[in-house]
Amino acid sequence: MTGNKAPDYVPIEEARHKPGVRIAFTAGVPGPWGIAARAILDLKGIDYVAVAQQAGAPNEALKAWTGQASAPVIMYNDDRPRVLWSEKIVLAEQLKPEPRLIPEDEDGRMEMFGLCHEIGGDDGLGWNVRLLMTSALSAAQQQQFRSLQARYGSHADDAHPRRRVNQILEALGRRLESQAARSSRFLVGNSLTAADIYWAAFSNAFRPMPRELCEMPDFYVALCAAIPSQLDKAPAEILFDHRDHVVRTYFRTPIAF
Repeated sequence: MTGNKAPDYVPIEEARHKPGVRIAFTAGVPGPWGIAARAILDLKGIDYVAVAQQAGAPNEALKAWTGQASAPVIMYNDDRPRVLWSEKIVLAEQLKPEPRLIPEDEDGRMEMFGLCHEIGGDDGLGWNVRLLMTSALSAAQQQQFRSLQARYGSHADDAHPRRRVNQILEALGRRLESQAARSSRFLVGNSLTAADIYWAAFSNAFRPMPRELCEMPDFYVALCAAIPSQLDKAPAEILFDHRDHVVRTYFRTPIAF
C-alpha cells in the first residue's frame, strides 16, 4: 500500500479529551515498536489520533496522561494505557477482529505470541539491539539519550545482548526456512500474523529498508549501522525476503513518523 505520510500529530491536551484510540509515536524516528503498532492499526483500518513523543526528552505531558514518557502507548476511551506490545495486539484484535493477526487455533496463538515476545519483549531482539546501539553511542549522543540508558542499561562489555541477538536471528531464519518447505511465506501457519509484522518492523537494525519503504533520519541509520558488525554472521537472506514481501504487501509505505 502506497501513499503514506507521517501522522498528523495533535497536541496532547487536545487528544486526551477525544474518544477512541489515541497513540503516541516517537516523532521523526521509525522505532520498531511504533512501526509495528501503526502497521497493525492501519492494516485493520482502526482510526486513531496521533500525538508526538520526543526522543530523549522528558515528555512530561505524555507521562502525566499515560504514565509513560516513552512511545508507543495507546489510550482507548477511558481505559487503562496499553503500554506493552502484547496489549496493543490484543486491543486491536478486539476492536477489529478482521483481518485476524492472532491465530484462531491455540497452538498457532502460542507460537505467534512466543515469536513476538522474542522479537519485541523483555530481553528479546529489540531490547538487546537497543543495548548494543546505546553502547555504540558517542559521548555527545550518550548525554542526549541518558534517560534511555538509565532505563535499559549499557552493556558495552557484556556478551549477553550480542548472544541473544545472534540466537534470535538464527532461530527466525530457521523457522522461515521450515515454513518455506511447507510452502508458507509466513512465520506462523499460512497467513499473516502479528509475528510477521513485528519481524518486519525490527529488521531495520540489520539491513535498512529501501528509502521508498521507510524514511529514516541520518542519526538513526548510523545507530543501525553499528549492529551488523557485532553479529556472528550475516542474518539469513530469507529474513529480508520475508520482510520486503510483508512490507510491500501489507504496510502503508513509505513508513514515516
